[in-house]
Amino acid sequence: MTEHPVDFLELFHGEANERLDNMVSALLALERGDSPTVPIAELFREAHTIKGAAGMLGLESVHDLAHVLEDLLSDVRDSGVFPSGLADPLLRSIDTLRNLIAGGVGSPAMLITELAALRATETPLTEPSVAGGGPDHGPAPQIAEAIDRELETTDRGIGSGIDSGATPTAATAAAPSTRRAVHVPVEKIDRLLDLVGETALHRSRFRYVIAQRDRNRTDTDIEIDIADELDIGERLITELKDTAIGMRTLPLASIVGGLPRAVRDLAHAEGKEVELQLVGTDTELDRVILEGLPELLTHLLRNAVAHGIEPPDERERSRKPRRGTITLCAEQRGSEVEIVLSDDGRGVSRELFDRTRDSGTLTEILTQTGYSTAESVTGLAGRGVGLDAVRNRVAGYGGRLEIRSEPGRGTSVTLLLPLALALMEVLLVERDGHAFGIPLSAVEEVLSVGDALVLEGRPALDFRGSTVPLFDIADVIGADAQPLAQPTPAAVVVAGDRRAAIACDVLIGQEGIVVKPLGVLSDIAGYVGGAILGDGRIALLLDLEHVFQHRQPRSQPAVAHEVSSRAAPKVLVVEDFFTVRELQRSILEAAGYRVVTAENGLDALERLRTDEEIALVITDIEMPVMNGFELTAAIRAGPERATLPIVIVTTRERPEDRQRGLEVGADAYMVKRGFDQQTLLEAVERLVGR
Repeated sequence: MTEHPVDFLELFHGEANERLDNMVSALLALERGDSPTVPIAELFREAHTIKGAAGMLGLESVHDLAHVLEDLLSDVRDSGVFPSGLADPLLRSIDTLRNLIAGGVGSPAMLITELAALRATETPLTEPSVAGGGPDHGPAPQIAEAIDRELETTDRGIGSGIDSGATPTAATAAAPSTRRAVHVPVEKIDRLLDLVGETALHRSRFRYVIAQRDRNRTDTDIEIDIADELDIGERLITELKDTAIGMRTLPLASIVGGLPRAVRDLAHAEGKEVELQLVGTDTELDRVILEGLPELLTHLLRNAVAHGIEPPDERERSRKPRRGTITLCAEQRGSEVEIVLSDDGRGVSRELFDRTRDSGTLTEILTQTGYSTAESVTGLAGRGVGLDAVRNRVAGYGGRLEIRSEPGRGTSVTLLLPLALALMEVLLVERDGHAFGIPLSAVEEVLSVGDALVLEGRPALDFRGSTVPLFDIADVIGADAQPLAQPTPAAVVVAGDRRAAIACDVLIGQEGIVVKPLGVLSDIAGYVGGAILGDGRIALLLDLEHVFQHRQPRSQPAVAHEVSSRAAPKVLVVEDFFTVRELQRSILEAAGYRVVTAENGLDALERLRTDEEIALVITDIEMPVMNGFELTAAIRAGPERATLPIVIVTTRERPEDRQRGLEVGADAYMVKRGFDQQTLLEAVERLVGR
């Protein structure tokens, strides 16, 4: 068995989990009775693809379980009927596959036996009762742990438990120590390379302009040329920054795939009917933020299902649908991403709702350290972790938490998070000679403040017809400073329905800064990071949550072949599974071949039509749109490429499949299970005549 580098195992881990997420979504759709035919076909194809890649990488347990799962789904697909009793064993199979793919120990033998028995019976197990938590779901107290396990696999092994005593900052949320692969669209990489080329050209042009000083040119002409090149350089730096942010961001979909399943299991245990709707999951966020989001969303979803959504009978009495709805909606708003988790449940108690009129906002009350919502706020009660921990984590990323709720009308929790952590647009201000940064997305207006009002012993100002508290930066951070001059500049910042004015000595202006960690200062409240300014000074980035809480002043695969890339033949790899496609590309390129790829047979035919240099095709069989058998037959049918060498690499091991492959025109037929790269290279070398 060939040893494959960790990169491909990481690629397989990420993509296989995405395919498992697709399987869960299809299963939940089948369980609801939505469009039965399409989800069954999707389930079969995803199981087949995982089986093939696992066999190629030597993951025998994953391959064996996916194989029997594929066989069972093949029977269901052929019958066109999805038995209700299949949902739970299939979901358990997906859980087991996740665990095995993540490196978990144990054997799937018992589950394989159970699935084989289901194939042998004409009447699969009936759906167990969900009222009060059936035996397949376990007692209600164990559901929180079950959801945590589900999300541990969904978030690709990311994150640790929320600790209300630890507040990671945007700058200190470092990348994990373990090396992981990140999928980056080719378009982003191409754009980055284009910009690098333009920057190199700009550097050469700038050197040329400087060199003209010793030639017969006027100083004015040279100054104009220098100014033009500086403008070009500024544009390039801005585009490089934006491209770098784009490569660091990932879609929310990469971590929410397991949430519908988690909600389904919790609802069953509670005797409730709940559906989770996901909207805007293509919205991208900084990878570091995504690593911490599953924990926050788990906590909020658990509260919404267990204590927000009413039992079906109670909902009917309130003239609501029996099935409750939770909606997770994400949307980019400028340099921020807004994630809203809302439910149509019972909402907060009337007592607490009335209390907000006198004691501040609902967010402020519920996020008080140690505040228990179990009795007072039925829609937001938690299990041992308060909303203060959620707020602290969000604030640590430079974001904000907002909660809105009304009795009988559900609850909405909004997370406002920065799009990127490493780069941030800020308003720079100065106080007593020190520079500070305020996230520009939170700045509503800058103004000059004369004599301030004093309300209840606190400074305030009249802003657009409402009273806004006025804070001196020095008081907020607890620093000694000379009194502010009159009038003094101030920035009005906003978070939801909260506003505050931050007074300073000087408004320096807007600037894009690179966020740096604070090191030993990271535990000091009030900051989310720091930045080095152009003049060498350090600017500390203010934590706005701290401002609003302020109340008082103050390796490559081993290969045996090397050839000149200029003379190397070009190979077309046709494979719909990204991990396998990239593995084959890596093996071939390391051996000196040039490689192009296609995701299905139709895409491959177009490649062949436009690229006459392709000297050999390597293709899978099971692919959407056009499979490998059809592709091979189509190539052989055309006079232009009738003699083109074709190698089939597939999971199909049966003699009849091998025979069919050779009959349609394949020159070689290889099985992914027990895949050996040396055998592939020898076959390619033999067929291209090297």
